[in-house]
Amino acid sequence: MRYMTAILWCNGEIPSDDLIKRVLTEGKEVFGVDGGAEIAISAGIKVQKVLGDFDSINIDKWRGESEYLPDQNISDFGKSIKYLIKKEYTEIEVLGIEGGSPEHFLGVWAVLAEIEDSVKIILHHEKRTTYRIHPDYDDTEIFVEDGKEFSIFALTPCNNITLTGAKWNMDNEKLSLSSKGLHNQGTGKSISIKADGIVVLII
Repeated sequence: MRYMTAILWCNGEIPSDDLIKRVLTEGKEVFGVDGGAEIAISAGIKVQKVLGDFDSINIDKWRGESEYLPDQNISDFGKSIKYLIKKEYTEIEVLGIEGGSPEHFLGVWAVLAEIEDSVKIILHHEKRTTYRIHPDYDDTEIFVEDGKEFSIFALTPCNNITLTGAKWNMDNEKLSLSSKGLHNQGTGKSISIKADGIVVLII
């Protein structure tokens, strides 16, 4: 399969110029989730298509550049992820997820748990980056500076999670959604994570 990256721009707070420049590198196509498409356009970014149920945009402005996703059993964010998977994107990076209500915030994490496909999903926050780690991955290795904090949360129950290269490692341990993985630290080398459930690494 070809390695293809899509940027999914959500209808949250407007990302900083620095974050936009860091994420929107050459070769990545941008898709907007409902009103996120218009936020991207206002930042001077070309949008391939707007995705969702169009409850927060004037769809007349997007004729021929839209994909109506009517399923009410999952959020526009989740529907958009599924759409990009069908289009064979292998990595999805997400902007515009900051802000909003508590249920919106929790809904984002719920989507990361309910998407069964092993597509790589990276959420870009202003001061953090969230990596979704799927059990089908052989392992995930990410460099973490010495003393730099990171956290790991299990979005689905894990009976076997291994973490190496951190100040506090895990060896074939059980992990569920809890505060157990909060505020670990890097040691100046790559940490390695392998789990039999879906987890997120936040740096």
